[in-house]
Amino acid sequence: MSTHRISSALVLAVLAAAPPAGAQSVGPAEAPAAAVAPAVAPPLRLAEGRSAAPLIALRSARDGAPDQLEALAEWNRSGQLPVRVGFARPLPLVRKVELTAARLENEAINALAGGYVAPSLRGDLVWSTHVGVAGAHRLRLHLADTALPPGTRFWVWGLGEEPQSFGLELMGEGGDLWTPSVGGESIFLEVEVPRAALISDVGKAARFTLREVSQSFRLDAEGQPLENAPSALDLSCLDDATCTGAGVLGFIAQYRRAVAYLQFIDDGTEFLCSGALVNDTVAATFVPYLLTANHCFDTQASASTLEAFWDFKTNTCDGPAPGLGGLPRSNGATLLATSANSDFTFLRLNSAPGTRVFLGWNAEASAVPNNTQLFRISHPLGESQGFSRSTVKTSGVPVCAGAPRPRFLYSQLTDGATFGGSSGAPVILASGQIVGQLTGGCGDDPEEGCDYTNSEYDGAFSATFPAISAFLTPAATVCTPNRTTLCLSAGRFQVQATWQPPGGAATPARAVGLTPDSGYLTFSDPDNVEMVVKLVNACGLNSRYWVFAAGLTNVRVVTTVTDTSTGTVKTYTNPQGTAFAPLQDTNAFATCP
Repeated sequence: MSTHRISSALVLAVLAAAPPAGAQSVGPAEAPAAAVAPAVAPPLRLAEGRSAAPLIALRSARDGAPDQLEALAEWNRSGQLPVRVGFARPLPLVRKVELTAARLENEAINALAGGYVAPSLRGDLVWSTHVGVAGAHRLRLHLADTALPPGTRFWVWGLGEEPQSFGLELMGEGGDLWTPSVGGESIFLEVEVPRAALISDVGKAARFTLREVSQSFRLDAEGQPLENAPSALDLSCLDDATCTGAGVLGFIAQYRRAVAYLQFIDDGTEFLCSGALVNDTVAATFVPYLLTANHCFDTQASASTLEAFWDFKTNTCDGPAPGLGGLPRSNGATLLATSANSDFTFLRLNSAPGTRVFLGWNAEASAVPNNTQLFRISHPLGESQGFSRSTVKTSGVPVCAGAPRPRFLYSQLTDGATFGGSSGAPVILASGQIVGQLTGGCGDDPEEGCDYTNSEYDGAFSATFPAISAFLTPAATVCTPNRTTLCLSAGRFQVQATWQPPGGAATPARAVGLTPDSGYLTFSDPDNVEMVVKLVNACGLNSRYWVFAAGLTNVRVVTTVTDTSTGTVKTYTNPQGTAFAPLQDTNAFATCP
């Protein structure tokens, strides 16, 4: 079983009005340009300024990790999915970084744990390092056992790249944090801890452990890893999506803005898949829901490591592909639903860049009768967007064991191809509506994407829909305050939360109202305030309702806020083992009276 061949088709029309909640289909829509993000102060570049050579260096994978390299190659040779594209390598020495208030008093730049530490120009404390891996295509760093205060800021960059800024929103469970990736053989990391946090907790260190670096590779036509920037794939059956014109698919240009190239880490191995944004029935908002395959990943741990790259496409037909480093990207996601039953994983990305296209969907099984044309865009073997077209076959084609109709949709390719890396790419009707997401291929040689006697099979969206309908067709409700529910802002917003101790089960938090706009939550002890929440009507300021929250806990907390007038839901997650970071979402709900 393998994921190969893909096609792209998207009919995009901005909807004047969405279907009512409970609808079985919705069209695609285009989000407006994103608001300009507030400027983030640049890094101090301590390590880069002190030494041109890496402070921590690893040999090439061929010399330093031959067994891991061969395991990756064998996995891909055998046609297993998802395609492996990299792996974590231990650093020569584990680096335990501890940052204390005492270091704020020393203005000099000092060596510490394989890097340098010094106060920043803003008076905060900065630690920085430079890790090099010979022959690397892309690199990510793993911070483990992380205990850092709210307001901590990170930057990563490669040689010649602009620094990427991020915060504790990428923290996974258990204090694990994988940085965004950078291109090339060097990765610079800088961590800035707020002075106020260190001084307010004198004697307690902000700390993390730098254990390993993940090295990813380009792949050849057989899925084998290559070092030192190989040339692009040369497969005659692949169709560059940029070469596909409106005569084949009317809104192909917009479709390309819905599809993402996905890389993620699962248990120290880096994989690649494809996915796309999905529209819901609330016309006023664009929640960054993303659909991919369950066989890609099915845990929150992997979702926290997710990198979704956008616009990974050629600028001219069969032209060169751009580097990933200059593309818009989304880092991190919340896992909302997943199942092997129809092989889907459904996520909410932490963010999505503006002018994205959100694909529509059709949950009626009758929408895909025999001989229906289907279209797909995906990223075969990690390459830029490829297009494929197929025809639905309700009989007469190879069928995979354990993937029966109607839970799975079968078709045969007529143009283009999919390969490993195409996994999870939604397949759509000419209307721009999703009807499935790619699982793989069946036939005598399913790994051979150029063999059109094989069949493609997708998890049917009609089988997936019941598990995600609450997100895509949110229904207006009436908020009723009770033991686990706050009703705020004249009862319009419903607030609920669950808390989860380490190794324990998620349990609903107790809710206590304070004012019409605020309340607090308790966990195991009803007399112990663990979290406060406030809804702010800012319609006169930025035409939004704001959500503010603060917590006195470091356990996993999932807070759900529902606008009962529209059914729109916002979810906020505090990772396990992480101090509850203050929440100030001033863009939460856009539907003002």
